[in-house]
Amino acid sequence: MTQIDPETQETDSTADPFAALAVPLPLDPNELLGRYAQGDRHFPKANLSGVHLSGVNLTRAELGDARFSEANLSAAYLRGADLRGADFKGADLRGAYLRGADLRGADLRWADLGGTEIAEALYDVQTRFPKDFDPQPRRAYAIAARANLRDAYLAGADLRWTKLTETELNGAYLVRADLRGADLSASDLEDAELSAALVDAETQFPEGFDAIAAGVYLLGPEVRLLGARLQRARLAGVDLTRADLRGADLRHADLRRAQLRGARLKGAILKGARLLGADLLGAHLDRDALAGTDVRGALLPDGTIADRGGDRP
Repeated sequence: MTQIDPETQETDSTADPFAALAVPLPLDPNELLGRYAQGDRHFPKANLSGVHLSGVNLTRAELGDARFSEANLSAAYLRGADLRGADFKGADLRGAYLRGADLRGADLRWADLGGTEIAEALYDVQTRFPKDFDPQPRRAYAIAARANLRDAYLAGADLRWTKLTETELNGAYLVRADLRGADLSASDLEDAELSAALVDAETQFPEGFDAIAAGVYLLGPEVRLLGARLQRARLAGVDLTRADLRGADLRHADLRRAQLRGARLKGAILKGARLLGADLLGAHLDRDALAGTDVRGALLPDGTIADRGGDRP
């Protein structure tokens, strides 16, 4: 893995002098934890610099590009959290549990990682660890072309548009992984488990690999996904125009701005789904199917625009 030595890194003289003005206002830890307790997991770009979050549980929280510099996250439970691009410079992560977290592009320079659990965490060439810290013996996964990911546990991993050519994925567990746009050409997928993985027309598999037989879900207009298990799937902006989703489990799925015009959704479970700005014109739904969803700004089947946050029980 390539790292940049912070002691020799040059200052970017072209940096925007007004960049500091764009820093988000600090997020109160009590507000964060309150929203999390109510089921909210979406906190991108949260400014939590210098806050005390020792021992908190933020399992699977979406904290991409968040700021944690100098924060106290000792013994925090961040299993499976999305921490891509997060700033952890100088943070206290002693004893933190980051198993399965996504650390791609994260900056952990000068962070205290004593006793931190990062097994199955994802990192890439842009992840910056403290000097002399090696993630490989700690069983973290390097996401890159020609990497060794044999028997890797990558269930639900967001691998969209990832270049994994010639990668060793023999026996890898990719159930429900998002492989849309991923390049897996010339990779070894022998004995890999890909059931319910998400793919699209841009996904590239090794020559001769039968993705449909492997049980993947092909996403796109007019596809058939009867009974598909898509709970908590990240499907913002997906085009499922006239798709057959009868009986699909879409609980807590992120369907913001999704194109669902004319989709067949009879029997689908949508409780907790985020449908903000989605296009549902002409979609076939069960009565009260949108109860418990967030449909603000969505174009509803009858052509009206929703102005409510969903009928949450």
